[in-house]
Amino acid sequence: MTSKVLIAEISGKRPGTVKERPTEKFKFDWDKVIISNNSDGYDTDWEIVNVPEDYQEWYKQHAKMSDSAYYAPMNRSYAIKYAREHGYKYLVQLDDNILQFHIRYAIDDRSYTTSASTPHIEELPQDMFKYFELVLDNTNAGIVGMTVTGASLPGSDFLRERYVYSAFMLKLDSIPDYYQGDFEDDIEFRLKLKQMQVPSVMVCPFQYNKTAQGDDDDLTGNRTAYKNAGLKRGEHMSKLYGDIYSRGWSSRGSGTKRKAGVKKFRHKIKPFKVGVRIQNLKLLEDEMSRMLAKYATKCSTQIKYSES
Repeated sequence: MTSKVLIAEISGKRPGTVKERPTEKFKFDWDKVIISNNSDGYDTDWEIVNVPEDYQEWYKQHAKMSDSAYYAPMNRSYAIKYAREHGYKYLVQLDDNILQFHIRYAIDDRSYTTSASTPHIEELPQDMFKYFELVLDNTNAGIVGMTVTGASLPGSDFLRERYVYSAFMLKLDSIPDYYQGDFEDDIEFRLKLKQMQVPSVMVCPFQYNKTAQGDDDDLTGNRTAYKNAGLKRGEHMSKLYGDIYSRGWSSRGSGTKRKAGVKKFRHKIKPFKVGVRIQNLKLLEDEMSRMLAKYATKCSTQIKYSES
């Protein structure tokens, strides 16, 4: 171990090079591994750690909830175990198909975003996760992450309690041991944290985008299981957390994601709040202002933390 932070790319059955797994193009100062249930055909300079058979058997007995969609949460769970056993304090988990990281926000009816031509843009991913480490050091959060590009643009609020997935950091001594083995593992993990009175925090201006599934053209990774599941995708979550979680078919969507007569699986989750305690709000504000100055110098504004 050469750092207290481990970068883990969560991957399985996506053979090829950085073209197929673009997350590996990003440079990090920390140790990094690929955690996979099936790394056959992977060509990479990242270390590969395949989930051991004994852990797979344990997971199937204790955490698997369906036969078709447990690989990704199993890999996420083993990444937690692996990082703890190797003495890391924090674990970054990244999907393997992330294309870009951005800072995006809107102030006074004007929107701002980083681009490929933004100065120092190659340093942005590392700076983002360093900021996540700062958030975990100065709050009671167990997980901190970002949202996908295309979500609503944040304004002056820069920290909120929300669900995070695909690109996040975990504080290893404050979280559950595993992700439940079904489709909605990110939701279920946050509900476990809720039971522990540990919040999940989003850094609102931080965003990522990744390869889109489109019209079911890309069925690598776990996407075949999602396509075939239909309404059964949320079956177990409805049983476990029926007071909070519901599911159904909907034609809701926007832009290219909405097509006449086409309905897709959607879920609804009742909002809740655990409550975030911050030890040094000024430090987090100042560091966020520094990042905005580095990557988006046109904007000068007061940023604030929101409890909503």
